[in-house]
Amino acid sequence: MDRAELSIGELAARSGLSPKALRLYDESELLVPQRVDAFTGYRYYGDEQVARARLIAALRGVGMGLSRIRVLCDLHPSAAAAELRSWWRQEEADLLSRAESVHALVRDLGETSEEDIVTASSTTVRTAQALRQGNRGVQQDAALVRLLPGGRTLLGVADGFRGAGDLAQHVLAAIAGALDRGRNLEEAWRAAEDLIPHSSPAGTTLTLALLDGDRLEVSHIGDSRVILVRGGRIASLTHDHTHVRSLVEAGRLSPEEAATHPDARVLNRALVAGAPSAPDLLQRRLEPGDLLVLATDGLHVPVSAADLAELLTEGPSDPQELADQLLDLASAAGGEDDVAVALARV
Repeated sequence: MDRAELSIGELAARSGLSPKALRLYDESELLVPQRVDAFTGYRYYGDEQVARARLIAALRGVGMGLSRIRVLCDLHPSAAAAELRSWWRQEEADLLSRAESVHALVRDLGETSEEDIVTASSTTVRTAQALRQGNRGVQQDAALVRLLPGGRTLLGVADGFRGAGDLAQHVLAAIAGALDRGRNLEEAWRAAEDLIPHSSPAGTTLTLALLDGDRLEVSHIGDSRVILVRGGRIASLTHDHTHVRSLVEAGRLSPEEAATHPDARVLNRALVAGAPSAPDLLQRRLEPGDLLVLATDGLHVPVSAADLAELLTEGPSDPQELADQLLDLASAAGGEDDVAVALARV
């Protein structure tokens, strides 16, 4: 092989694109190898193609489609910059149009009567929480289970980052204190926002579940998750707040591209200075026999979906036993991050 040639693995390492994505871009004629070995089928690229590969990765990372990228990559740099600005102007216009439609729908839905929403405060709830410290030298995750006035139950997990120390623990305590004082979940969220350090990169995710009879309210920001297990079926109620995840859901990035994207775990919403801090607010109905699991990403990143599903559907009925086994599962999968879980069986 010529010294100037790169294998597909070498180009992947230098560009941030996965070999699978590079094969996709070859098939779409977006990034064609310099040479393909006739005997082995191995692809080899020129050193000068690294810049093009990095540009493709960056453009896919902001959501541009392959056909538009193909045009842009073949333009002179100044023309490519103009093309990118034009594309983004339309993206902004599309976003404004969608925002108007969403606001109209919110107004219409807000006029819907909620007279049929009832709660059953006598519902029995069994809870548990568990923590495991990873290899960061200090526990930055936190979990909380709290019985509130009126028979309500609060579950919460938070995942601190960038030297957050015990910020996650303080945030959960502030939320619980506000709810104790009669605030609703949306109002209590402001108590967490007040704790965000404005002169530090430290921050935290925050995911809360408030159980009030058969009514479930969720407030969520970041990449911790709320999982509902009902009748042997599993549903994730929350979405990870990463730009890459948003692109996959919009069909702008394939799951294969996202899996090895260099920014796959980078949050674009969290309780941290400079980022949007308003939460997702969700409401669901609970049924007898439901299992609710809140967990930080130290669980779902290393553990496969299949292994997690097996434990949640076939594991012990006792919440504390299940919580402890979830931590063991993360360790067995090679997880090195902190883990926090909070569980409730209805």
